[in-house]
Amino acid sequence: MVWWIAGAIAGLGLLVLIVAVARLVPRLRRLRRVQRSLRVRADQAQQLMAPALELQQKAEAMQETVLKIQEKVEARAARKADAEAS
Repeated sequence: MVWWIAGAIAGLGLLVLIVAVARLVPRLRRLRRVQRSLRVRADQAQQLMAPALELQQKAEAMQETVLKIQEKVEARAARKADAEAS
């Protein structure tokens, strides 16, 4: 009789385990699809980021050039103002 009870408990535990796994498998498949989709998006974002960083570096270089030109223009304007004042 004790063997029947132990067998029933083990069978019930096995049944619960099978039901839990059966309910978990579809969710894992969906999770894999979402993971794959996110990985593709991350790769696309990385590919888009490279040109953006390159453009940012060019903009910074241009900004330095503009500042140098602006300093030269201001120096010329100051010389011109001094020449007109004298």
